[in-house]
Amino acid sequence: METKDIESKSSAIEIPNGTIDTDKSLENPNKLSQRVDINVLKSRLREKENIILKKNILILISCLSLIIAAGISVTYL
Repeated sequence: METKDIESKSSAIEIPNGTIDTDKSLENPNKLSQRVDINVLKSRLREKENIILKKNILILISCLSLIIAAGISVTYL
């Protein structure tokens, strides 16, 4: 039974076609930084806020209708 250390692992990966490829670092030096448009970010935020607002209004209306229905049923008892 062999014990293997983490340091003893090689960084080479064998690809099915028989070639050996070394691990690539997570940081790519050729990657260009892309600029982000603030208007795009604001529009995404507004869309998410609109969805949350609609959900909250729906919950409020359903709670109010439940309270009103309970109040009407109690008055006729």
